[in-house]
Amino acid sequence: MARKTGELLGRLRKLMQVHGNLAAYIIPSDDPHMSEYVCDKFRRREFISGFTGSAGTAVVCLDRALLWTDGRYFLQAENQLDENWTLMKDRMPGTPTDQEWLSSNLKKNERVGIDPKTCSVKRFNTLDKQLRGCGIELIAVNENLIEMVWDDAPSLPSSEVFIHDMKHAGQPVMDKLFTLRNEIRKKQCESIVLSALDDIAWLYNLRGSDVNYNPVFYSFAIVDQDTSTCFIDAAKINNDVESYLKEIGVEIHPYDEVYSVVRNLNGRVFLPLSTNRAIAQYIEKDNQVIGMSPIQELKAVKNETELEGMRQCHIRDGAALCEYFHWLENEVHKPGCDIDEVDAADKAEMFRKGYDKFVSLSFDTISSSGPNGAIIHYKPAKGSCLKIDKDDMYLIDSGAQYLDGSTDVTRTIHLGEPTQYQIDCFTRVLMGHIDLSMAIFPPETKGTCLDCLARSHLWNVGLNYQHGTGHGVGSFLNVHEGPCRISSGSRFSKYEMGLKPGMILSNEPGFYENGKFGIRIESLVEVVETDIGPSDGKYLTFEPITMAPIDLKLINPKIMTAKQIDWLNSYHRKVKENVGNIFDELGKEQGLKDWLAQKTKSI
Repeated sequence: MARKTGELLGRLRKLMQVHGNLAAYIIPSDDPHMSEYVCDKFRRREFISGFTGSAGTAVVCLDRALLWTDGRYFLQAENQLDENWTLMKDRMPGTPTDQEWLSSNLKKNERVGIDPKTCSVKRFNTLDKQLRGCGIELIAVNENLIEMVWDDAPSLPSSEVFIHDMKHAGQPVMDKLFTLRNEIRKKQCESIVLSALDDIAWLYNLRGSDVNYNPVFYSFAIVDQDTSTCFIDAAKINNDVESYLKEIGVEIHPYDEVYSVVRNLNGRVFLPLSTNRAIAQYIEKDNQVIGMSPIQELKAVKNETELEGMRQCHIRDGAALCEYFHWLENEVHKPGCDIDEVDAADKAEMFRKGYDKFVSLSFDTISSSGPNGAIIHYKPAKGSCLKIDKDDMYLIDSGAQYLDGSTDVTRTIHLGEPTQYQIDCFTRVLMGHIDLSMAIFPPETKGTCLDCLARSHLWNVGLNYQHGTGHGVGSFLNVHEGPCRISSGSRFSKYEMGLKPGMILSNEPGFYENGKFGIRIESLVEVVETDIGPSDGKYLTFEPITMAPIDLKLINPKIMTAKQIDWLNSYHRKVKENVGNIFDELGKEQGLKDWLAQKTKSI
């Protein structure tokens, strides 16, 4: 149900007139680090609009309010926005971007405001250039106007950071700093300012809990050829971490001090794309080199310790999921069963908690029955969610953070008897999933070149899905990680990294019938070498590391090729072997083992 926002918008509009006589105020989803997921303090766009999705931009004018978001969230936004808001379906035909809309709808000499800490330097420069071309002025409003109408706005988290042990990290900090300094020299820069929270966590082999489900901590870092400085609140640093950072030569300064220190940087400074405008404004433009963070590329290719950790945690995670599905299929058919989507999500988390090295979930579980499965990033809420229907489709997209890796997996099952249409749709999604997984391609191929493999069987019958096919995944880090991806869009193509051995990505095609059901099949895959191609550049393919059965009830083998069926049978043999071994080690009941054997039988 939509939350009423009229009173808040009225207060905000009064402030807009006081702080610069603004005709429009932009509220991004971002924090000062351009994070995809943010702590409660920075959920300002959610606060003012009522829309809870992770991606979107709000624009408030004196007479209207608009919200842009992408295809994952259209249905959710329609449900959550009240009558004061207009939904702008981003990247759909006929929908202008926010900057195009502002350029066309504001008058010459009017002003647009934005908090420079919540806007990347590149985004600010692009927006400023376009608006100035129309005679419109972009103003950096240093006081955040949303915080001024948010009476009980949260503060920054103060949880302690902890050391990510070498047995899981696989590479010492000094080696990482040495490589980073080489990259800085290659870019002919004297220093780099790091803002992305996962970049900093990876570089220093530290983890935290400031952002739900993402083991990161609020901080900045500056690295030059001689020194390394971490800007972080002192309350987060215990004695062990302080000694550890001192030992590796990292200086500690207060979090907000970064804005004064950058004023004194000499020479050319590399600013990653995650750098906010408030930092960049203190560095001479001629000394700014803006581009993709070299750490993004370095951490995208996992070392062998990280890869083995990812493989092992996915086996444990698969075992937990098998326990969950075994439980769910038994429970929903019992007389008087009253399990709702939240109950089911909580039960899946409970099973994961029972396995070694579990830390937390890796994102909010998408537990969706029947029509809710068509809401791509659906989040069930107690009191408004559906009961699990024993005669309908059920989609669960879930994952966990383990000390040795991160998981993200989606499985769609039918708890009753599927229709032929549901079977055919599911099979076409599966065929795309398999074809992408079987792809063989040259090194450095970009994922945008492979995306059509996952969609072609849907396209053949006029179907599609409105989200990317794959994203990079961190190692006990953010579950969405660049710069590699598999997507049909060109929005990120300039900074997309070609695929290399050691990368981990998702493979997640889907199909969504609005108001009826949703289908998504997601496994994580490792990029590996084949024996095909020249010795100095073997061609690559994908090796699944997710270990969870794919629902045989929803498959029509008659429309599949023999190679696709062989792939599925081979995959299920691996699931049975790996998960079965864990069940044997833990002494799990025979009924669970029999269930696994039934779900992984050959077709």
